Amino acid sequence: MNTKRIYYILIFSFLIKAFLAWLVPIYADEAYYHFWTLHPQLSYFDHPPMVSWFVALGEIVFPFSNGLSLRSFFVIAGTITMVTWVAILKQKNFSQKHIEYFITLALLNPLLGVGSIVATPDVPLVLFWSISYYFFIQVIERRTAISYALLGVFLGLGFCSKYHIVLFVLCGLVYLIWSKEYKRLVAAKVPLTIFFGLLFCAPVILWNYQNDWVSFTFQLKHGFGKTYYDWTWTGGFIASQILILNPFLLSNLIKKNGEQADRIFALSQFFFFLVSSFKAVVEANWPITSHLHGTSYATQSITSKKFKWAVGYWSVLYVIFTLIFVLPQTQILLKNQINSHQLDELIPIVQQYQPLYGPSYQISSLLTWVTGTEVYKLRGLTRKDLFDSLPQSEPKTKKFYVLKHSNSFWPDDFKYTDITLIKSFEKQQVDLFRVIRE
Repeated sequence: MNTKRIYYILIFSFLIKAFLAWLVPIYADEAYYHFWTLHPQLSYFDHPPMVSWFVALGEIVFPFSNGLSLRSFFVIAGTITMVTWVAILKQKNFSQKHIEYFITLALLNPLLGVGSIVATPDVPLVLFWSISYYFFIQVIERRTAISYALLGVFLGLGFCSKYHIVLFVLCGLVYLIWSKEYKRLVAAKVPLTIFFGLLFCAPVILWNYQNDWVSFTFQLKHGFGKTYYDWTWTGGFIASQILILNPFLLSNLIKKNGEQADRIFALSQFFFFLVSSFKAVVEANWPITSHLHGTSYATQSITSKKFKWAVGYWSVLYVIFTLIFVLPQTQILLKNQINSHQLDELIPIVQQYQPLYGPSYQISSLLTWVTGTEVYKLRGLTRKDLFDSLPQSEPKTKKFYVLKHSNSFWPDDFKYTDITLIKSFEKQQVDLFRVIRE
């Protein structure tokens, strides 16, 4: 098999993503993960720590203080993920043409392709899920002790990336039982997977043990916490997955055709999140790893004609996405996606009014990234996050300044203070207050 063209595709995509990582402004959640690196912990309230480790490594190896620096290890990780899938598909005896089809369609998937330039927990999750899947196949086919151990290592690292990695175990069990491949497991070597899995996710377990399991509780409530049902949760989930996976791949995914592991890994996750959509909103990116398996299964038997239709679908969709990002009339659709280019009117006040406390983790983190001065969110001002656990988020001086969203409420312990409005910033819908303790 001549794989040069496959790697040319990967190199070209890497260069494109590196350029975009440098060009695209930093978004609020990315700045938040940068803030995590300034306050290192074994794990965090919102997510496990891997995303901050990737940010920190990028800023150490590429100390340029720009978007590419922060995102560099995410761009690298996205490329390693695709290289891993080339190895997986070779194990599955895919032809070179169908490997090229898979790589092309996976890179055009907005979550797996351009989405991998953004610093999110999804990127390391997808990386370690993919490597785990490689060794899962090795466990079944070669049954060596090192395969069992390395499966545990990368599942543990996946757990340090995002809790969704537990679905790998669920999907693996479904596949082993459905296919009866469990008969090929070596029972004496399974403890190796368990031991190394627990060892490499120990930072997350230890941090949660020390903090009353708050991160696990938060994520469970986030995913299953509603006490009512809204049909748009389920409808929105189904529509988003059809759009993101690519409608021209669905018919191949539904057909029972060829090797079944990827089909079971994909459909098991879709079903899990479909059930979850009856309890809460399921965000479009949550089943991200299912798109790898869905694309793999669909492309093993895809025709050249259907492949061209799938690429054409993405071409049209990316034109629409570009219009949304470029045209001023459509910017309202992105109003919740604050980035570092949208804080011009707030930047000057960081040095002018000290000590200054931010209105949310988003704006506080972005101001920290842009100005290089740590801006803490006022404790209790919005929903709980890392800032609420930091002593610096509790004012120590009698007089201080607070940025507060116009529609938010003061924490309860501010009822006995002198609060004066200084100015308002309509663009971000925040107000600046001077606060004097009585």
